[in-house]
Amino acid sequence: MILVDDNFSTIVVAVEEGRRIYANMQAFICFLISCNIGEICAIFFATLAGFPEPLTAMHLLWVNLVTDGPPATALGFNPPSPDLMDDPPRPSDEPIMTNWLLTRYCLTGLYVGIATIGVFAQHYLDQGITLSQLSSWSQCGEFWTPPEGGGTCSDLFQGSGRMLPQSMSLTTLVCMEMLKALSAVSVDSSLLQVGPQSNPWLLLGVSVPFLLHLFVLYSSELGIP
Repeated sequence: MILVDDNFSTIVVAVEEGRRIYANMQAFICFLISCNIGEICAIFFATLAGFPEPLTAMHLLWVNLVTDGPPATALGFNPPSPDLMDDPPRPSDEPIMTNWLLTRYCLTGLYVGIATIGVFAQHYLDQGITLSQLSSWSQCGEFWTPPEGGGTCSDLFQGSGRMLPQSMSLTTLVCMEMLKALSAVSVDSSLLQVGPQSNPWLLLGVSVPFLLHLFVLYSSELGIP
């Protein structure tokens, strides 16, 4: 490039474009990692607590293929951050996923997973079932009985009885991941500095999957089992 065009301003633009591509790769990878950590935490902690599964394999497939893919792809079109050229050159051996970013997104995934389980558990708590009973749901009918008016064990924890809390957990997970995508326009800058409106593709990549999710959620024929 220097041999063809040694204009200093062209070199600056090229460096800025390289940094923008690198930052967008970080945003893409970090978004998917935090989302996947959230899903892993939800399943892991629910299993550890002995709760019924808050998400099925079909739910996880839906999240990974439909609601995560378009926002992650749209993050590749993020504009450069305002202070992108103020940063010093990064070391050539610096990994794209630094320890700070990994810690940051592990914490993000942690609270996404906890929120997903929390919504699921709260549904049963509202019906008068304690956390101890929820953790021993497979022994319902043997060591404890459902609260009065709560139906049978199968009504609460099997089939249609589990459909509502699982739908709530899935929607909570999808909403939090969509909000995470909107906040990933810049890896380091806040939403007040670089808002999601600066990337129209991201707004589209979030809106379409979310509307699709609502359509499937409220459709009696296309509901996710």
